[in-house]
Amino acid sequence: MTADEFEGEHKAPLSPDERIWRHPTELADVERNKHLLHSPPLGRRLTALTAAISAIASLAILSIAIPKGIREFSEAEAVAVTTTVDVPLVKNAVSSLVATASGPKGTTTAISIGTDAWIVAAEAVDTSKPIRLTLESGEEIRVPYICTNEDETVVLLRLTANKSPEVAKEWDKYLQPSSSTELKKFSIVDRYGVHHLGHEHSVRHQAKPQDLPLLTDSPIDGAAAFIDKMMNVVGVAFDSHHSTWFLPKDSLMALLAEAPQSAP
Repeated sequence: MTADEFEGEHKAPLSPDERIWRHPTELADVERNKHLLHSPPLGRRLTALTAAISAIASLAILSIAIPKGIREFSEAEAVAVTTTVDVPLVKNAVSSLVATASGPKGTTTAISIGTDAWIVAAEAVDTSKPIRLTLESGEEIRVPYICTNEDETVVLLRLTANKSPEVAKEWDKYLQPSSSTELKKFSIVDRYGVHHLGHEHSVRHQAKPQDLPLLTDSPIDGAAAFIDKMMNVVGVAFDSHHSTWFLPKDSLMALLAEAPQSAP
């Protein structure tokens, strides 16, 4: 054996880039590296499932966010509606236009219709229990006398036993509307602020054609006063059986002419 043959037996193996053949393990390693470099494609079912989950999540977020926004907007409007405003004075009256009547049923608006006479909705007070008036000045008075109209829908709170016929003479400007359209130009005032008639037409009951139902843009607080530009009270609205009504002039006159009875 020659020296050249001996040396040729111990030559180092060729590097991969110096030979054209590849060992099967090398080919497998190359394919494995290629596979790891690329993300596996998503199947159609998995893609559809992902899209469905995203849509459901979006709807869930909207269902929470939208009602919350509407509720906050409604609460902001409610605060704006019920904000107390400066209430005008009744002409020739020593007291303010509205006061607060309180009793076992809670508090409600009382409308001044002259000196020592106030109108409240019958549903808002308990005439068998003491009723107190809180005036704008903060003075609180226990009502000593009351009168109730024939339908028992409104109550007249009196601070004196006099019938006060002179008060009735001041109501020559009291409205006698045949429809709510005639009342649209007037403001409606209670202890919380000013209301207006809505744009929808109310339905008159045939059984009581003299009664005029009203639709206001916001609920009144039991009773409210219609006032003209000269700050005269020209009408009274009141709540009864979940509806708002206009107090007819003849009912007002009958209340003022009625003999007062002692309150509890």
